[in-house]
Amino acid sequence: MTRLSRRNVLRGAGGIVVALPFLEALAPRTARAQAMPKKRFIGLYHPNGVFTPQWFPTGDENNFTLSPIHQSLAPWKSKVLFTGGIDMSVALTGAGEQHQRGVGAFLTGAKLDMGTFVGNDGSRAGYALGPSIDQTLVPIIGSDTRIPSLQLGVHALLPNVAGVVSYKGANQPLLPQNDPRLTFRTLFMDSGMPPTEMEKLRLRRRSVLDTVQTQIAALKKGVSKSDQARLDQHLTLVREMETRLTTLPPGTCTAPTDPGMIDFEREAEIPTVSRIQMDLLTLAIRCDLTRVATVMWSDAMNHITMPHLNINADIHNLTHYSDGDMARQQVAVRDTWTTGILAALMTELDSIQEADGSKALDHTLIFWGSDVSRGNVHAHDDMPFLLAGGGAGFRMGRYVRWNHNSHCDLLVSIVNGMGGNVTTYGDPAFCTGPLPNLT
Repeated sequence: MTRLSRRNVLRGAGGIVVALPFLEALAPRTARAQAMPKKRFIGLYHPNGVFTPQWFPTGDENNFTLSPIHQSLAPWKSKVLFTGGIDMSVALTGAGEQHQRGVGAFLTGAKLDMGTFVGNDGSRAGYALGPSIDQTLVPIIGSDTRIPSLQLGVHALLPNVAGVVSYKGANQPLLPQNDPRLTFRTLFMDSGMPPTEMEKLRLRRRSVLDTVQTQIAALKKGVSKSDQARLDQHLTLVREMETRLTTLPPGTCTAPTDPGMIDFEREAEIPTVSRIQMDLLTLAIRCDLTRVATVMWSDAMNHITMPHLNINADIHNLTHYSDGDMARQQVAVRDTWTTGILAALMTELDSIQEADGSKALDHTLIFWGSDVSRGNVHAHDDMPFLLAGGGAGFRMGRYVRWNHNSHCDLLVSIVNGMGGNVTTYGDPAFCTGPLPNLT
């Protein structure tokens, strides 16, 4: 059979494409031993800060105890870097209110432009005045992927500065995709194909895999048993994902007008949408469809409830209560749930084997943060940033506290750790260079 290329995909009817996982047969024998795993970057955001009394570890840099919120990260303690003492000083100035300025600066390190987006206090702002680090990293680590970057959302529905963390450049927001079905289409359709073809295929209830069965059979004949096992595992994941997105919701008595539609705007669907979006993200990484992604859980306004966690009050309002108020402790429940999602993502990345035998987690950097540190005072000091994975070459398994260093310095270090070469990032007035004590 013709030797496969790493960029080959199985191509079926209606413009459907099924990307392949890493297979030994995808590269010449001489290249396999020399194959260099690709770096990946994932930025995670959740709004309105954290429940500070239960967030930070206790102990010193190398001998620390995880907080109650982070217990699900215990298996990954050696691959996580907890930070303290990093200030998002750039978010103290410029247009907009504190949440707008914080979410805008999170990955850009930039101030907000003047604009008409109304904040919680009535002040107005525009979009951030600079690119975000995920987009800076695209030409460095992801330019040869079919999808340069993914912007995903889970109930991050506001189409304004409060609902975006990724920027192509100044005033160039990349709004997150909140509908898992559209995420699926992005991954399994040629970019030039009209969505109506995917819709027709779905309505016929045909699997994308059913359109490439002949190619799958031919492919399996020409690869090793280990490759066959990888291929079977991968195709099973695709089938399971597709089933989630096309079957009727549980308890449905009559077929809805759009079978399989996920009502991603309903707060009750947050756990389902989150699970599917994260599964699609890991599938995209497994297929090497993308190496750069951001995920937002809600937006900076965050006037929502989370019924699946028995949080039935407005979470934004809960974050405003004092630390001693029992109601504010529900924020810790939200934080614990999000930590579990991070732990699950790390588990999935660690299950993806690279060409050299290492794991995808070893070459991925995950950066998790928020727009403020403490919602009850709208603070931007001592930001609750967390780094995970080995992609940037940082020394993990530590709890490091800095002395009011700028988060723009952290952005410099992330870009350089992923293969860039910059001395400043974001607003230069708030940047002094790489953050010390990371490598």
